[in-house]
Amino acid sequence: MATLTKSQWAEAGLALLNEKGYTALSIVKLAQRLKVTRGSFYYHFKSLNDLIDEMISIWEERVVNQGFDQILTDTANPKQEVRNMIEYVTHLTDRLDLVFRQWAPSNEHVKQHMIRLDQKRLNTLEGLFKRLTGDKKKGEILARLAFYGHIGSLHTFPTPNAKQQRETAFKVFDMMMNYLD
Repeated sequence: MATLTKSQWAEAGLALLNEKGYTALSIVKLAQRLKVTRGSFYYHFKSLNDLIDEMISIWEERVVNQGFDQILTDTANPKQEVRNMIEYVTHLTDRLDLVFRQWAPSNEHVKQHMIRLDQKRLNTLEGLFKRLTGDKKKGEILARLAFYGHIGSLHTFPTPNAKQQRETAFKVFDMMMNYLD
């Protein structure tokens, strides 16, 4: 087999996390899955935390950054951008956000990434809702309501499917808009 790249290791780690959760991730298990030695891992990474950094970086670019780039395209129409956001987050098929959230309480390194990523997402939402309402404080409150509602929906049992999440989010958004008008 050809030498694996750093990115291939990270992609394999993300796939393992997505399939089996964070408790299944280890250097040994990942090397076995890739049919290589642990030495191959240490060629690219000093520690599991270095792999975590790379995995989260890839996931952040793919899901967070590209997602924002796709939906925040019409700053003159923040209502449509909110609708785009709802469509985007309810169509995500990976469960890595939830896996990272479940992992964070027991892994300080993952926790620090999630703190940073949550702040990044909240800042973006606050800007969006501030444009929508024309009011900084209302924008902050509505951004938190939307963010906490979405994250909370991922932790309910049974977890609502994408269609249920989307329908509920659109209804809540319409209620918010009626309240603001």
